[in-house]
Amino acid sequence: MAGRCGGALPHAGNNDLAALGARLSDLCAAAARGDTAMTPFLTPREAREATRCLAARLRAGTALLVGGYPGAERVRAILLPDYLEGLTDPRELSDDPVVALAAAGFEEIAAAISGAVVPVRIKGSGYRVLSHRDYLGALLHLGLERDAIGDILSMSDDEAIVLTGVGMAAFLEDNLTHIASDVVRVTRTPTDTPLTYERRLDPIHDTVASPRLDCVVAALCNLSRDRAQTAVRGGLVELDYETVQSCDVEVEPPSTISVRGYGKFAVHEIGGETRKGRLRLSAGKYL
Repeated sequence: MAGRCGGALPHAGNNDLAALGARLSDLCAAAARGDTAMTPFLTPREAREATRCLAARLRAGTALLVGGYPGAERVRAILLPDYLEGLTDPRELSDDPVVALAAAGFEEIAAAISGAVVPVRIKGSGYRVLSHRDYLGALLHLGLERDAIGDILSMSDDEAIVLTGVGMAAFLEDNLTHIASDVVRVTRTPTDTPLTYERRLDPIHDTVASPRLDCVVAALCNLSRDRAQTAVRGGLVELDYETVQSCDVEVEPPSTISVRGYGKFAVHEIGGETRKGRLRLSAGKYL
């Protein structure tokens, strides 16, 4: 592979993705030299770009995207040494890379990536309900960069699991004592049992005149068409984690829409005409 990524780098006009492409190219070069390297936690948009850029390596088993549980939104890209190509099973690496690498005799590499993503449990006293915003705000208040943290999984009204690296997990155990006005306890959770998580959605069933973005946003957020258009044109709407300011872009399910001030939505289906010629919308709002 000669240290190259598996796809073309992002267009230079997109500064964030261009920077990601340059970083991945550097990591690929390190892997070609026989090193193991990894990114911080990527945003969902960056993860999608990394999947495209590293497609050949992902198929060959010399790259991994890990987030701590199946379906994670924020993941780390791990670049494995080129010489592993053909020596491991990509499917087994995808299921449990640490176990697969150790079983294949690459214990040192397995140890190097074993702390890439670890779950940390944060438990409140029950004094108040803690939201995703509360957890994230407390973590950032400690001086953490957002890319040091993976997904934040709400397990109950006063408990969450945060995915992070092993070094940051130790830091949180020592330093995170309060969230909002509540006292919390931080413990590292065992990694021998696979973590599973089912996202909670408040179902939405409505009809729209067309799959245009402004129509769908209006239905999801219970807005007038004019207010939905203002939100889109004002840069308040992300479609599949990318800001879109054109109202006539068509939404193609399954997709994710985020509207600043209103929340995040999963669009499952748009289709099936009513007798009045409108389209049925099936979606859900993330809780």
